[in-house]
Amino acid sequence: MPPAAAVVVLCAASSAVADPKPLPVDIKPFKDKLIVLQDAQGGTYAVLYGDDKRVFFGANAKTLYEQVVIGGSRNGDAWSIDTWAPRIPEMRPAWIQFKEDRTYFKSCDGKDDAALTQLTGDRAKQIVDKAQFLTTALLYRPHLLARDDSGNYYYVDQVAKQYGGNGYRVWAGKKGAMKQLPLVNIASDTAGEVFSTKTGDLRLVRDNNETRSAASWIRGEKRTQLVSLDLDANSVLIFRQLGIYGFTGTLCDNL
Repeated sequence: MPPAAAVVVLCAASSAVADPKPLPVDIKPFKDKLIVLQDAQGGTYAVLYGDDKRVFFGANAKTLYEQVVIGGSRNGDAWSIDTWAPRIPEMRPAWIQFKEDRTYFKSCDGKDDAALTQLTGDRAKQIVDKAQFLTTALLYRPHLLARDDSGNYYYVDQVAKQYGGNGYRVWAGKKGAMKQLPLVNIASDTAGEVFSTKTGDLRLVRDNNETRSAASWIRGEKRTQLVSLDLDANSVLIFRQLGIYGFTGTLCDNL
């Protein structure tokens, strides 16, 4: 059992809460300003550039998911919009670019780049009128990642703030074979966090009193010390290699 000081508040786990789903986006305020683009594979992009920057993307023209915009730049008429792409190493962004030669380009750090063709007139209008515009498909955000000496990973994600921020999931296993563990209780206080599984025997503990956060995996009376891993530095591991997230709806989903 974890130290008593580490368990002050227990709350019902979120396993009974339905997974969040992307929500419809009202594009009426900027519908006529959207730039509609397509790549050679039929990927479709709707971009709003100005004081308000928004990017939507879909593998086809039927459903377009909003991207998380994290920056942008401009040089004369040329511009670019940076978006979160968690499968690109070292937290580098994806971006949509309008070049000085008046062509459009999508960058996925050189691995899934694409020249984009602008659609105009009736073709663009048909897509904007008929496509379903939805909020981001990145429904969960990383919360905690740790590993034991045998290569087993322990991972906790949390419902994105955009979708309420309430609800955690716990996963454990080898890369590519992670299993979700049903939660019963969650304890969170100044000493750290405890995620208790349905059986009550499996717990993931993060102790914030340590100089460097320490994680432990507890099964019955056995405690296994874990190595805590930086979430940003291990973004590719989390979103590609662990096998938890398939579809992310991002510009670089194919990485």
